[in-house]
Amino acid sequence: MSTLSSETLIVKLTLDDKIYISLSSGDILTIPYDYTQRLKNANKAQLENYRLIGGGRGIHFLDIDEDISLNGIIRYKLSHELLAS
Repeated sequence: MSTLSSETLIVKLTLDDKIYISLSSGDILTIPYDYTQRLKNANKAQLENYRLIGGGRGIHFLDIDEDISLNGIIRYKLSHELLAS
């Protein structure tokens, strides 16, 4: 996985067994649907209705009024991967 820089942005989401977050660097981050309670309670159609915010620094899910940031996702991944090791 390449190093994330301030230039790395979110380019799209894919909803499958997890939420796959494609980055401009070519990397893909995954988060579980229970990343937040609102994401966990949402249906697929609600999750598909999103827009990128901050030029790709975050995601706004319109139907559930939820915002998540790339920085928050990275912090989550780091803390959870450290706990798992």
